[in-house]
Amino acid sequence: MATLVLKQGSDRRLRAGHPWIYRSEIADLKGGSAAGEAISVVDAAGHFLGRGFYNPRPAIACRLLTRRDEALDGAFFLRRLRAALEYRRAASLVADAYRLCWSEADGLPGLVVDRYGQVSVVQPLTLGMERALPRIEEALGLLFPSGAVYRLDDTTAARIEGFAPQRGWAGTGSAGPAEITIAEGECRFAISFGSGHKTGLYLDQRENRRIVADHAPGRRVLDAFCYTGAFACQALKAGAAQALLLESSAEALAGAEKNLALNGLPGRAELRAGNAFDELRALEARRERFGVVVLDPPPFTRRKESVEAAARGYKEINLRGLRVLEPGGVLATFSCSHHVTPALFEAICREAAGDAGIAVRVLATLGPSLDHPVLLSVPESRYLKGLLLETL
Repeated sequence: MATLVLKQGSDRRLRAGHPWIYRSEIADLKGGSAAGEAISVVDAAGHFLGRGFYNPRPAIACRLLTRRDEALDGAFFLRRLRAALEYRRAASLVADAYRLCWSEADGLPGLVVDRYGQVSVVQPLTLGMERALPRIEEALGLLFPSGAVYRLDDTTAARIEGFAPQRGWAGTGSAGPAEITIAEGECRFAISFGSGHKTGLYLDQRENRRIVADHAPGRRVLDAFCYTGAFACQALKAGAAQALLLESSAEALAGAEKNLALNGLPGRAELRAGNAFDELRALEARRERFGVVVLDPPPFTRRKESVEAAARGYKEINLRGLRVLEPGGVLATFSCSHHVTPALFEAICREAAGDAGIAVRVLATLGPSLDHPVLLSVPESRYLKGLLLETL
C-alpha cells in the first residue's frame, strides 16, 4: 500500500479530529498509487496517522476513514454501517425515511446512504467511495436482506472527483419499485427513485417541518423554494388555512402537486412556477401578507470565494420574506451553504430585519434532523442552519 507523507505541521487538523488532507499539505507519495485507492498517511516524522482514499484531482486529496492500521475491506464497511444503524435505532430515528449514513459524521467520509422503506439510496461523493461501492452494497445487503439498493450519484461531486455519474439499481435482478409512498408524521410523500434533488426528499428538514407546522394553524403559509412541498403539506395538515408554494422547477412542482393530492390538500394550496426572488418582490408590491413564511433555498454558494455574493442573496430573500409577514407572523429561514457559518447567517438576517424596519425575536435556532449528526471536530457537518423568527 502506498504511503502519503504530510508536510511539517500539516498534521494538526488531523490530530484535532478532522479527516481532510489538502493537496497543498502533501510532501510526498511513496510507493505510487492510482486515484481512488486506499493509502496510509504519516506525518513528516513518519508516524502513522490513519488510512483513507487518495485522489490527486480535487483540492481535498484524501479523507481519513480510520486512524487504525486496518484494511478498508467489506468487513470495515459493514462495521461502520452497522454502527450508524445502531446509533439511529437507539435514538429512535429509524422511520419510513431516514438518513442511515452521513459521510464524515458516521466515519465514512464521502458516502451518503438514505433509507426509504426497504430501499437504500447510495450516493458516493468521492472517487474512493465510488470504487468501494461493491463492498458498500454487500454490507447493505447483509444489514437489510430484503431490501434493494439504488445508486444516485451527485453530478457535481462526480465531475470534481473524476468519475462518470450513474443512476440505477445495484446488482443483477434486484431492481426495486419506481416509486414508493412514505409517511412523515401525519403526511405521506411520494418518492420517485432517480428523479429530483437529493435522494428523494430533504430528510435533513424532517424535524424542522414539524416545528414550523406547530405555528401554522389558521394561518396563510408561503413556502418559497418549496421543492416537492413538504413544508406546505405539513403546515396544511396541522391546520393552516391556505398555502402558496413557489418553485422554479417544473419537475419539483409536479412532485408538490402529487404530494398535495396524496394528503387531500390541493383545494387549500396554490402552486406557482417562477423565480422566488421575483415572486417575493411581486408579493411585496401587491401587499400580500402571510402568517408563516418558509425560506429554504438551495445552496447559494459551494465555494468560499463566493460567500459575499451568497450573503447578498440571503439578505435579499430574508428582507422580502419579512416584509410579507403579517404582525406576529413567523419566518422560518435556512441556509444549507456550509461556507455560510451560523454566525454569518444570523448577521445577515439581523441586517435584513434592520433594513426592513421590522423588530423580530428569535423563537428557535434550527439545524439538521438528528439522523444528520454533527461532529464538533468537523464544522462542515453542520451545513444546515436556520432561524425561527417572530415579528413584533
